[in-house]
Amino acid sequence: MEFKEVKLKDVVTILGDGIHGTPKYNKNGKYYFINGNNLCDGKIIIKADTKTVDLEEYKKYKRDLNDRTLLVSINGTLGNIAVYNNEKCILGKSACYFNIREDVNKEFIKYVLYSCDFQKYIQEYATGTTIKNMSLKAMREYQFKFPNITLQNKISNILSTIDKKIELNSQINDNLYELSQELFKRWFVDFEFPNSDGLEYKSANGTFKEVNGEQIPVDWQIMRLDEVAECQNGNAFYKDGYDESGIMVVDLGNVNINGSFIYTNADKYISQERLQVNHKYGKYELHKNDLVMVMTDRKATMDLLGKTGKIYENKQYLLNQRMYRIRSKINVNYLYTVLNSSKILDELKSKALGSVQKYVNTGHINELKILVGTDEIMEKFSQIVNPIFERIENNILENDSLQKLRDTLLPKLMNGEIDLENVEI
Repeated sequence: MEFKEVKLKDVVTILGDGIHGTPKYNKNGKYYFINGNNLCDGKIIIKADTKTVDLEEYKKYKRDLNDRTLLVSINGTLGNIAVYNNEKCILGKSACYFNIREDVNKEFIKYVLYSCDFQKYIQEYATGTTIKNMSLKAMREYQFKFPNITLQNKISNILSTIDKKIELNSQINDNLYELSQELFKRWFVDFEFPNSDGLEYKSANGTFKEVNGEQIPVDWQIMRLDEVAECQNGNAFYKDGYDESGIMVVDLGNVNINGSFIYTNADKYISQERLQVNHKYGKYELHKNDLVMVMTDRKATMDLLGKTGKIYENKQYLLNQRMYRIRSKINVNYLYTVLNSSKILDELKSKALGSVQKYVNTGHINELKILVGTDEIMEKFSQIVNPIFERIENNILENDSLQKLRDTLLPKLMNGEIDLENVEI
């Protein structure tokens, strides 16, 4: 296969960034002000704290964004990628945009940006000490291997097929997670349960009692979290330093806004040797089916505060500071659903301390009230939700394998190490 060397400026019609100032915000505006932190996983993400502007400001600051536009974060957080999808927005200075030429496969260039080579390049050529910044000039000068359009199409088809499967699994998991929350609400908030035939729901039988101002079935109970789980806060591992590989240290970034456990490019590690020497580390170990709760959040909206992830893989992890391990004594999927319910999250947010950085302490978490039904009800609920979470777990593990496959193929395809000349796709 023949690849030629080109620069990014050779395959685009325009390369620029957003405004270097602050627009006039309008909370009733219909146009979003997008910066680099809104670019995530190939999409523009509108967050709860994303500000808006009106039509006048939009017309004043709009850029030439179209169906050939890719975006990259170039200030602060570097290298986040997004494909423009007709979002109503204006850009800030930390969002670089460029429009791909019509005779170039846009998806291929997207994968060029995802490559380790490009990500390493922007880290190396970014300037600044406190806040890193990648100049537009340096962006234009990025050089990479560029095949003919036929090979561009083949490479992008291979990689996008993997990404589409990952996206499908993620969508399925979102739907399954919503289903688990709906089942929880129906059983443990509305107190409605399925009849034996499973086709209709009926209200809870018997009388109710009042506990802490709540009406619950008379034979149910409300327990503190630390009564239904073994709990442990994390350790400030940064004080002893991290290693290049070994046992992963679970941090704030490993729980996303949906309450899922994720891996990131910024994951940190402690070597197996250090774990064996430092016996104190043992109390911070995590295992499969442990729950991990985020105890602090820098955002005013507190999107992540209290979010709980679940360890799905059967391997060792260590728990970092500002995280809380919850090892359930009852059905773990039930407790996971309870802790991510709006009721619990709202309660934790209401108790949050701090001004710049909001946080909850171990006392706030331990005293959370967990509704526990009779053994019969808990067993029936487990029989329904366990298969749901088993499917979620399988999809997560499959996505992890697919991501590793994609990341392995990406550099080999981009460098021409895999011959696709005679491959029909």
